Amino acid sequence: PGGMVSRSEAISRAGPDQSCSTASMRNGVLVVQAALTIACAAVTWFSKDQQAALAALYGGALAAANSWLLVRRIATAGELAKRNIKYSVYSLYFGAVQRFVFVLVCLGLGLGGLELNPVPLLLTFGVAQVAFMITAGREAVR
Repeated sequence: PGGMVSRSEAISRAGPDQSCSTASMRNGVLVVQAALTIACAAVTWFSKDQQAALAALYGGALAAANSWLLVRRIATAGELAKRNIKYSVYSLYFGAVQRFVFVLVCLGLGLGGLELNPVPLLLTFGVAQVAFMITAGREAVR
């Protein structure tokens, strides 16, 4: 009692009910991101026009998709950690590269291909990403 425990013993002690719930984190984060995206799009629509609001929606959707990919990768890494820590770490690194490429391609498509207004797109993307950091941080503390 109170001493160091092995990794497998810690995992077995935690059990499914004690571990970080990726489903609740995902749902909480996505709800906050969706609400802020809609708010940003509405403000943009009233202050600019419909095209700018669409750009804001695109930016918020991109951030939400990025968050979903991260939460999914964390859940996968958690499952892999039960069998092999090394593969779990590899999975997290691959997920970071995957999300980076995903965001770059989607930003290129939105800004270059669809010619969306960059200011509302990037501002809403940033707001939704900050919301992710705050919400996920609060979920992790619980």
